[in-house]
Amino acid sequence: MVLSLIILSSADAAKIDKEDEKLRQARAAFEEIIDLWYEQKFDELYTKFAYKKGGKITKEKFTMRMRKEKKRLACCWQKIQDVKIKLSSSNQALISAKLGFEDQSQKVVYITTEIPLYLKDELWRIKIQDILSTAPDLPE
Repeated sequence: MVLSLIILSSADAAKIDKEDEKLRQARAAFEEIIDLWYEQKFDELYTKFAYKKGGKITKEKFTMRMRKEKKRLACCWQKIQDVKIKLSSSNQALISAKLGFEDQSQKVVYITTEIPLYLKDELWRIKIQDILSTAPDLPE
């Protein structure tokens, strides 16, 4: 009986450690995605996308569209705040965060959003549409 409890406790601890590691990896991936977006490294950002059959946008079209956007992430601490992550399944995490965007006058507008990340080929990825639809419409 005692041995069974020890084995179960060890198994539960291993499961919790594995989930904690997935949460850490998802957070790191999300922060990297946000940093690439902020730094306008759109070619690299493109590599972080999860694809579905037939739903692709070419790297060139994505890069051109992002360069034309008036939606810019704010700098530094205003860029991302209040990040919360929960695992929806073994290969999906839901990120809740407050993102800061600025217009050309440097005024910062905050939005709170939920963005799913998908574990694909052992890397956390985001859907293109989730990037394209996240920023608020800002004046030019």
